Amino acid sequence: MTESMHTLVDEALACVAAECPAAYLAMQSALGGRRIGLRFGRESFDVALASQGRPSDSHETIAIQTTAQVVYDVLAGERDPLDAILADDIVLHGAADDLVALGEAALFFVKGAVRCTSTQSLLSRLHGISLLERGESHDQ
Repeated sequence: MTESMHTLVDEALACVAAECPAAYLAMQSALGGRRIGLRFGRESFDVALASQGRPSDSHETIAIQTTAQVVYDVLAGERDPLDAILADDIVLHGAADDLVALGEAALFFVKGAVRCTSTQSLLSRLHGISLLERGESHDQ
């Protein structure tokens, strides 16, 4: 069974919550209860951090569509996030204030994730998913 991006995202958020709670709280605050709809190829799911401030709507406030490969390239420092957005390799939908909140939350996530002990393992697993996405095996 192949690993899902949903599992990986959940584990990354749990890691930040446990190991860098200040960053997690800052993410919650920045998002203000907004929901994020994520789509990685055929896999799609919602992320909503425990709400603070504005209550979550029943629909996604922010939608993100990309691939595991693009996320891996950005996190590995091989690709600039803005370049990926401009090339439509990361597609964002949302109101301007929601996208600004997403950008702030992403910055807090990265600040927390770099302090997590399991970040390297999560990045390796993401790389494995990205290879499967391209039809390659981990051994190549």
